[in-house]
Amino acid sequence: MNPSTLQAPHVSDAERALLRRSVRDFLSKAWLADRAVEDSDNTQAVAKLWLAMARQGLASLGANAAEGGLREVILVFEELGRASCPAPLLGAVAANLALATQSSNAARALLDDIHQGNAIIAAALGAFDGDPAAGGIEMHGEALQGKLSFIEGGQAATHFLVFTQSPVGIAVVGRGTRGLMMRSTPGLAVPALCELTLEDIPALWLPISSELLADIAVVARLGCAARALGAAQRAFDLAVDHAKVRKQFGQLIGQFQAVQHKLANCLISLDGARLAIDGAAEARDSDNPEWRTFASSALAFAGPALRALSIETHRALGAIGYAEEHEAPRHFRRVHADLVRFGGVARARAELADFLLGPVQ
Repeated sequence: MNPSTLQAPHVSDAERALLRRSVRDFLSKAWLADRAVEDSDNTQAVAKLWLAMARQGLASLGANAAEGGLREVILVFEELGRASCPAPLLGAVAANLALATQSSNAARALLDDIHQGNAIIAAALGAFDGDPAAGGIEMHGEALQGKLSFIEGGQAATHFLVFTQSPVGIAVVGRGTRGLMMRSTPGLAVPALCELTLEDIPALWLPISSELLADIAVVARLGCAARALGAAQRAFDLAVDHAKVRKQFGQLIGQFQAVQHKLANCLISLDGARLAIDGAAEARDSDNPEWRTFASSALAFAGPALRALSIETHRALGAIGYAEEHEAPRHFRRVHADLVRFGGVARARAELADFLLGPVQ
């Protein structure tokens, strides 16, 4: 069995609940809610957080199947979303999956630095991203050439893990490498995604199969969906609490059937999205050959469900949902920013169509 499959021994629900409580408690102390927005753009704060996460063993998620599978990775992403925490876990998981079986001394040294919290990785998926605008990188001799977009965590990154398409593999590029140019591209995501331009950059390049790179890209998609789920869950909890204390026309708004019905529908969407995402992760952990189809199904369902839920909770919160000093707007941004990435729901539906009907001739 290839260890990169993330196949893990059975983890009980009680153990998974313990992991959730542990991560939630850790984040409540290491990433303070009242400073979440300010610290998201503070590279020193992110680096300090990452070092603390490494000490908790979270930086090695994905490196060793015996320590947890994709279900555990997804759980941690969900808690990051709930806490509005931009920890650079996406790049670390991608690096752990890609480099776990590599014998290169440089690759092993980089993994050690990641697990100790001394290296922060930003993954640039390029042609494997799923969005046509993500760009691509090619090797010309021993140098990298091209442009990449939609890179998460570039501001705090010490290294970039670049997926190459010609030839197929990955390249590791240090932040200060000559010929590497990074530009912030502000949008819904906080901190902003980045764009990289590489001009004849020498780099450590490793041949990795296109199948493994595609698998890592699917793991990244599920990770972002789980993070959106965590943000949506937190926004829902805030809306429920608000409905219990906010009065309109002399009574609590939670007593109005219209509000009750909308919040009930939100809860159904949350549970459905969680079951779908967890089911896809479990399919990979059990080495189900159709796990990618499970992932496409989960993404096709969770995308519209969580976006609709985010809008409903935003309405339930009223003016609070627009107040930047409140945490609600950051959850709204996280849900919409994460669900549109990697081709979004349109790509997931196209994958399901290909599976059911066959690719377009």
